[in-house]
Amino acid sequence: MILVSGYYGYGNLGDEAVLAALCQDLLALGISRQEIVVPSGNPKQTTADHGVAAVGRFDLKEIWRILGSARCLISGGGSLLQDVTSKRSIPYYLTLVEMALLRKVPVVMYGQGLGPIWSKPYQAWTARAYRQAASCSVRDEASLGFLKDLGVDEDKVLLAADPVFSRAAGRSSGYRAKKLLLNLRPYSRWEAQKGQWLAYLRGWQQRGWTVEFAPLGPGDEELGRALEAGCPELRVHPKVELGHVDSVFQGAALCISMRLHGVIFSVLNDCQPVAVSYDPKVEAVSSQLKTPYIEVEGLEGLNDLITQVLLNSEEMRTEYQRSLADLRRRAEHNRKALAQVLR
Repeated sequence: MILVSGYYGYGNLGDEAVLAALCQDLLALGISRQEIVVPSGNPKQTTADHGVAAVGRFDLKEIWRILGSARCLISGGGSLLQDVTSKRSIPYYLTLVEMALLRKVPVVMYGQGLGPIWSKPYQAWTARAYRQAASCSVRDEASLGFLKDLGVDEDKVLLAADPVFSRAAGRSSGYRAKKLLLNLRPYSRWEAQKGQWLAYLRGWQQRGWTVEFAPLGPGDEELGRALEAGCPELRVHPKVELGHVDSVFQGAALCISMRLHGVIFSVLNDCQPVAVSYDPKVEAVSSQLKTPYIEVEGLEGLNDLITQVLLNSEEMRTEYQRSLADLRRRAEHNRKALAQVLR
């Protein structure tokens, strides 16, 4: 058995895409889906979506039992080890790592993006987990630097990319309609900035854009419906599922996204992303792809940024396609981290 630990079963498209990519890596290494067990917030849904076995996320007794016969524990990917959005994430994920080590089960830290971690004890715990892991990969340079600052030997850690970059790119016809996708996730300044978003929506529509709202994770659709109430011509998609995500992005010219994987799915479908950064991980993926972003605190500059993007669209398209090719190659290092343990 292979135990896979992450933020799975909560309807977050990005995390479900990571799990799909991880399963493909395991399949390529000769592991069948029947051998994969995933602690999940919704075990039935995880089994239905991915064809793997699943157990309750907090059923630690059952997880301990499974570890007794597991070949390895895979921790990742995603932004599991940070203490900004939750103080409970690090204790949960690193407790599973400690349980595996107690069971003499090798641990793979897979494709994670680390930090911020402000707590000194959590920093020390994270460093210890990476030192004791059998193999490790991270998704960006900042995470590699973070581990180096914590005293982890960087020669032990493979610099990879987000596992979703290994997903097959969508088929592009080359035609990009005057369609703009918008993705927002719940954030602290939402109520203060809702009026500004409505003003942007109306302005884009007056300039001939068809605007669609794409909910990619928990809470997104509620924000879309709130905007729709003030701007009835806005089309709000139902929650975007992994099976039809490409059809939502294909043919769009622009995607303004707060979610990291909204940026990734944009470039996979040859749609120019403009990120709204609420978290360093969004800035990190934009920097990797050489695509523009704006801090959520500087939202008043969004229209000026979009104008610059449209004026330089072909140069930017060439840049992100070149960066995408490099990141797709780097994403293969996640599988290499698995192979170091499973082969």
